[in-house]
Amino acid sequence: MTFDYGGYAGKTLRIDLTKGKIIKEKQSKQRTEKYLGGRGADAKILFDELNPKIDPLHSDNILCISTGPITGLLGPTTGRVNVTTKSPLTDIYGNSNAGSDWGSELKYAGYDNIIIKGKSQKPVYLCIDDKHVELKDASHLWGEGIFETTLELQEELRGFDTKVAAVGPSAEKGVLFCSLIFNLWDAAGRTGTGTVMASKNLKAITVSGTGELKVADPDKYLEIVRDGWQGILNDPGFRSGEHQALGTPICVNWGDALGWLPTRNFRETTFEGADLISGEEFRDKYSTRSSPIPGGRACMSCPNRCKRFGRIESGKYAGTRGSIEFEGIAAFGSKCGVSDLEAVFHAYTLSNDYGMDCISCGNTIALFMELVEEGVIKDEDKLGLKFGNADAMVEMVHRIGNKQGKLGKLGAIGSYKAAQKIGKNALDFTTAVKGIDTIACDPRVAKGFGFTYAISSRGSDHLRTHVVFEMIRMPPEIGKELFGSEGACDLLSYDGKVQLVLWHENLAAVTDSIGSCRFMHGSYYAQYPIPELLGKLHKKKKVNSIKYHDWISAATGMKIDYKKLLEIGHRIINIERAINSRFGIRRKDDMLPKKFTKPIKKGPRKGQSFPKEQLEKMLDEYYTIRGWDLKTGFIKKSELIKLDMKDVLKELEKENLVM
Repeated sequence: MTFDYGGYAGKTLRIDLTKGKIIKEKQSKQRTEKYLGGRGADAKILFDELNPKIDPLHSDNILCISTGPITGLLGPTTGRVNVTTKSPLTDIYGNSNAGSDWGSELKYAGYDNIIIKGKSQKPVYLCIDDKHVELKDASHLWGEGIFETTLELQEELRGFDTKVAAVGPSAEKGVLFCSLIFNLWDAAGRTGTGTVMASKNLKAITVSGTGELKVADPDKYLEIVRDGWQGILNDPGFRSGEHQALGTPICVNWGDALGWLPTRNFRETTFEGADLISGEEFRDKYSTRSSPIPGGRACMSCPNRCKRFGRIESGKYAGTRGSIEFEGIAAFGSKCGVSDLEAVFHAYTLSNDYGMDCISCGNTIALFMELVEEGVIKDEDKLGLKFGNADAMVEMVHRIGNKQGKLGKLGAIGSYKAAQKIGKNALDFTTAVKGIDTIACDPRVAKGFGFTYAISSRGSDHLRTHVVFEMIRMPPEIGKELFGSEGACDLLSYDGKVQLVLWHENLAAVTDSIGSCRFMHGSYYAQYPIPELLGKLHKKKKVNSIKYHDWISAATGMKIDYKKLLEIGHRIINIERAINSRFGIRRKDDMLPKKFTKPIKKGPRKGQSFPKEQLEKMLDEYYTIRGWDLKTGFIKKSELIKLDMKDVLKELEKENLVM
């Protein structure tokens, strides 16, 4: 079948590390039409090719790294890359997404995606230099941190023209929540994708590409992306400059003001030290770049420049330098009760160099702090492990990263598995869903986010949906028009939240699959595919925007309208559910942990909770719309037929995993 769609490089790289074999094959046209690329394509590959009974760290596990049709093209935010595997942290569907220019470089070299199987007998790295692809010895890199590995490979190869995806020493040691990190700072952070890569003795993947990409309709494509760029530049949210100036750390004071900033392992939802670890504080004291945007770094073709970069010049953490994000600040800061920003920045940078997911690392430390204070475990390593102790928090990053000491070894398996191993009532203090830690937003306050954590395919996470409409206080009439309730965009309301989550979830799946950024479809209205909505918001007849379906159509040549766009998103959600059904996920797993069913004890959101009865009611509505069985959570046969997923249906029927 000829592959003639625009936007794509058109080839897949298959790597068998056991045999040292590299195969180049044409991109699957059928998979592309149904799942687009990126997250969607990776999920289909995992469903088709992975034995679900395989241990995540077995050589037969599959690691997929994929771009989308928009990756590497002109247009706002076209630098995303997707990574998928069976997660060693959760033992279910593992997936993460990163922004950089690595994915673009892969496409310029001539490849849309890489499928990796097997295990090398010795440490190697995969070197992609246009058409030349080979496995090279990486023994000299084994044990090195992310920073040293990346810079050393760039020095060996084409300098900064070489883009590097690497794993750190913690992944080599088997810490279960390690990341695959692109170009020093940009992490496919969650679910342990880096741990799987290291288990295959694959240290890094370097890419250099000099090729070109073509789109199906250049004139139409240029018109669409110009309109999208103009929409962003005109958008009040963008023009305010706050997000560019502060990056994601803007959320520290924002979350504290709205009362959803997790503090001391979610005991509270506001932090008295929020100002001291805020984006404003980091900008004023540690940012290293001057105007127009201090400390701003951007991914490929992005106007937002949301990534902060800074350096500590003096004191006990002098020399600490790197990028920093809100989730890392919250994980090592408010969640641990630490208001020392230098310690937080240092811990975040250490976690990054070790190659660990900062969210899981920080949450695990916060859990241990609470368990020590509650008398569930003892501080046997005598670190002074308690909320607010910055030195103990930093030391625990080292202990976990090196699997050192009793708590270090315990922390290396992640908070949920650690709590299971501890026993007693330790699980009552965890914040994990499906085995992975909750991000920095309390679900008892942000109800849409809370429901998202419960139904997310990779476990407790907001980026499966990114329901920002409830965060940015969209007008009640928008909630009524789009989701059937004026309360849909109200942070504390349950009304209309299922419809709100479904809409965002479908669009998020598409965004991750085409290679674009969630901030553009989520945080700036200009990227939403409903221009009529934009007109009402801005009280204008004409508003510049990108209609996603037109954008994809002009790039690829596929005929996609708004209805089909949402259908593709729905199909991607279903293929992920099919994978998780094989891994044992049922309705009982789409739940929030016990901690979140209990009321917040103090602060401005005192009394707020997310009762199990309310969640069960919302699940009934969600399952009904998704076409899933209310009792088991299995996909219904009729839904798979409607979505043209008969091949998936055939396999699930063999395994009695469909209703």
